[in-house]
Amino acid sequence: RIYKFNIMKKILIIMAGVFFTETVIAQVGINTQNPDPSSALEISSTDQGFLPPRLNYDQTKAINNPAQGLIVYCTDCIGPQGTLVIFNGEIWSSISDSTHDSGSNETLYPHDPEIDNPPSGFNIFDPNPEVFDNPVSNNVELELMLSKANDLLTSYAYMVMLSEIASDNSVKGGESYSDLLTFNEIEDFVYNPTNSAILNVWNFMYAGYNRASYAYLKGAQIPDVFPAYLSEALFLKSFYAYNLIEWFGHYPSIDGYDDNNKPILVNSDLSLRTDKLYEVIDMLYQAISIAESDGVTSSGRSTIDKNTMLSFIAKSFVKMGDYGNAFGVTQQIISSGQYGLNPNYQNIFDFRTESSVFDIDCTDAQYASWECTLCTQGNWMSGFQGIRSYNGPEFRSGYGFNIPTQESYDSFELSDIRRDVALLDISDWIFQNPTASFSQGFQHTGFFNKKYLPRQGGAELNHPQLTYGNDLKVIRYAEILLLHAETSLRVGNGYEAAAYLNQVRNRAGLSSIGYNDVSIDHIIQERRSEFMGEGKRFFDLVRFGIASQYISYFQNGVHEVFPIPHDFIYSVGDLIVQNPGY
Repeated sequence: RIYKFNIMKKILIIMAGVFFTETVIAQVGINTQNPDPSSALEISSTDQGFLPPRLNYDQTKAINNPAQGLIVYCTDCIGPQGTLVIFNGEIWSSISDSTHDSGSNETLYPHDPEIDNPPSGFNIFDPNPEVFDNPVSNNVELELMLSKANDLLTSYAYMVMLSEIASDNSVKGGESYSDLLTFNEIEDFVYNPTNSAILNVWNFMYAGYNRASYAYLKGAQIPDVFPAYLSEALFLKSFYAYNLIEWFGHYPSIDGYDDNNKPILVNSDLSLRTDKLYEVIDMLYQAISIAESDGVTSSGRSTIDKNTMLSFIAKSFVKMGDYGNAFGVTQQIISSGQYGLNPNYQNIFDFRTESSVFDIDCTDAQYASWECTLCTQGNWMSGFQGIRSYNGPEFRSGYGFNIPTQESYDSFELSDIRRDVALLDISDWIFQNPTASFSQGFQHTGFFNKKYLPRQGGAELNHPQLTYGNDLKVIRYAEILLLHAETSLRVGNGYEAAAYLNQVRNRAGLSSIGYNDVSIDHIIQERRSEFMGEGKRFFDLVRFGIASQYISYFQNGVHEVFPIPHDFIYSVGDLIVQNPGY
């Protein structure tokens, strides 16, 4: 305390001396009897220095009416150690900055620690991590990366089958109860974050999102990039992100890549679900903006255009309950005149028709391996839900998973032509083809999902169960019409709701419903009949808030989303929060 008092006493004496000298001789010397004649103040020392006031950036900028020439040491300006700064009458700038006297262009900024310590990315799953060895430094490399992002689209087939098993449309099937027990857990809603089937869904959708993000962020740095490639990359990012939201409610966005091309992730939890949907919408509108001026490429397993993007925007708006905006988007798609309802319902699943808004092209002409079944470019689902030990015309044998229930068959109206296209009554088929034979599997109901049954013919490569060429119908024009009917009803336009609902019903051979009678229940039932076996029913039941009424083991407040896989949480730590109830 005595030491501090003596120091303070010296300071007061010096200050008094400064003021006194300033008024008498206007010159001060500290530790010198002979200050330089040109100086007002000279400090002499061989083992000490001059210490100006030390302020951080915010404090420096907060000085009220600083005098021209005012000097402080800013502790967090420019670099990690700070710098000496001067006010030139208009701006603050570093004394070491040669432009500090250049006028009013601000050159002072707070230091960002990430410049010196850039964030590290994470090791996350990819079925072929070597794809990230591609530097994506030119358009050729960008196109190659986009093709790799497209390759994972075919894993959507796996998701279709799992979501059907989770719904009231199907049971697991297979050879026995123990055949793929992880599927049993999904059917009975006793799964947890270690379920390997759910892990497959997450891994392949997030790997696709990662690849598309890498293509976009690297491609955007190419000086002469073809903008159409960026539009495609944004769409692919949106597709994978949308499906992650549909299954899991959220996902960690990718903010960049470190020097080893590992993704830098942003924190995520279920409360951000709506924000994530807006991210998807923003990406899609950005992609549309590029496509309108420069087009959009299709570098692999799909054909993409503006209406494809608008369709996912509409679905995102509907998912967040923004029916007004969804109504406007579906109206825009319909008004384009690009699509129609093919009068032959069977043709929709055999060919690409005017009903196709977004298909994923599957091929039987590329090799597939059991070492990575979802890496196939074929339709994985077809072989797995095929008729067990089948021998006969038209179809090929399969493993008998994803078996439709009797209730699903009975849910169709009697005159609905879609029933016999969607579901194969095996007894009736054997009656018509008496030389055909098959074996019953576990949970046999007498029905099979006919839309994607494996057909005879094709390249017949090794492991044909993984390489069927049945294209996946992700969004069909009927869905746009039914979305428009639903949003019309939600915004109070029953006449328009009935008009678009009846377009779908009439094509199916059903009578019209009056605009005074149309209800959400009609929309729900029509969506079930139209999309039987296409992986939409479970998510419809969730979106309409009626899943627990139709699915025995469904628990409200938990099963609306699936758990984030434990393996991913282990990889990224607290960047992502597990969903409630898991």
